Amino acid sequence: MRSINRSVVAMLVLTLSFMGCAVVDDWSPYESIATISAKILDYRETTLSGATTGEPSYKWTLEVLQGGEFCSVVNRFGTVGNPFALKFDKNSGETERMAQVCITFSDGYTKIFTIRQLAKTKNPDYDKAWGEQPDYQEGVSLVHKTYYTTLSDGRRVRNFSVCYDTDKICSRWVAYPAHPVYTSGRSYKVGGTTAGRTNAWAFDDAVTQYKYSSNWSTAYEIVSTYLAGKDAYDTYTEPIIPQSKQADIRFNSGIGGGYARGHMLPSADRYNTWNTNAQTCYSTNIMAQDYDFNSGSWAVLENNVRTKICSDTLFVVVGTLFEKNKTVSKNGRTISVPSHCYKLLLRTKKGSTGKHISEITSADELMCIGFIFENNSAAKDTSLKDAAVSVAEIERRTGGLEFFRNLHPTIAGEVKRQCDFYSWKFSDINNN
Repeated sequence: MRSINRSVVAMLVLTLSFMGCAVVDDWSPYESIATISAKILDYRETTLSGATTGEPSYKWTLEVLQGGEFCSVVNRFGTVGNPFALKFDKNSGETERMAQVCITFSDGYTKIFTIRQLAKTKNPDYDKAWGEQPDYQEGVSLVHKTYYTTLSDGRRVRNFSVCYDTDKICSRWVAYPAHPVYTSGRSYKVGGTTAGRTNAWAFDDAVTQYKYSSNWSTAYEIVSTYLAGKDAYDTYTEPIIPQSKQADIRFNSGIGGGYARGHMLPSADRYNTWNTNAQTCYSTNIMAQDYDFNSGSWAVLENNVRTKICSDTLFVVVGTLFEKNKTVSKNGRTISVPSHCYKLLLRTKKGSTGKHISEITSADELMCIGFIFENNSAAKDTSLKDAAVSVAEIERRTGGLEFFRNLHPTIAGEVKRQCDFYSWKFSDINNN
């Protein structure tokens, strides 16, 4: 008899409860592992798949422990290496529901998956359990949109989400996950090198691709705009924001009024595929930025943030405030200039817990902080310590917008009041 302790390998952004440690008569060099493709379902989603690996001769059995009234198994029995599948009824109710599914291997290894199916909502495309997601904002001029991309390893993932203000012609916020998968495995070259910045400035429905050019800043071309049903270039986007309501930032045209094209999601956080980076050059991810703003402290902050990327995922929100009424004009568009720009960060302290943000019930397990800078030339000399604020303070400045809405309600307030600059161990402009 041999006791085998097996570690559980969880898929990215999934938190999977399990039962391990089995006693078997025959030992195998293979480790039994079961993974599932999602943990949280939209109310309209009806299928879910899983994968199994381990000793090829082992069998597995799948059963529903909870939620059998709306969840069922497609294939109850199988052999290691074969996938498994689940079916769900659409959730037409106003409350979310839970299902638990257990898979047991013939060596005794058992794993329980807990799956949440969200309630029916009027904003189903926005209602996601992503850790970075702020609350939905009502407003006739506000458009919520998520951009998707396919990574170099074939995974289709979210790139970033925006709350875009068509009146101000600027996003109120851009929210995104920061994780090594977005910056590793680069599959493209720019200008004959491995530099990752595409500089593919375009409207958000454009498809771009690299072309040879002696000028690095124009080393791309706009192939086409979105065509419904044709994703050959991996755009995964749709022109729901009219081009007339976007700043024209194409090629070297700038943003107008002496302001630079400022990335909200930094280009350097998305070096994986051409499209993954090119989407950061969409005008919906660009703010009118003072030319000196990004030359000092803000750039130091962006570099610091990249050092805190972890396997649990670092969740980031970059937003704009309009506490002054300043605009610039270009090509018949009146573009509002943000008075301030802020960045909000949330992650687990350990960085490798495998837990979903909504499942954490102790504020001590999380790190949360905000930074706010004026959008002017003085910002470059503002120390990070002086710019640090709590997320709760930014919520107050925005008029009550709720950030990181998927935090557990019992700890959300405490987490968002955190402002421990030194715990992040950031280098500052005075001690680089």
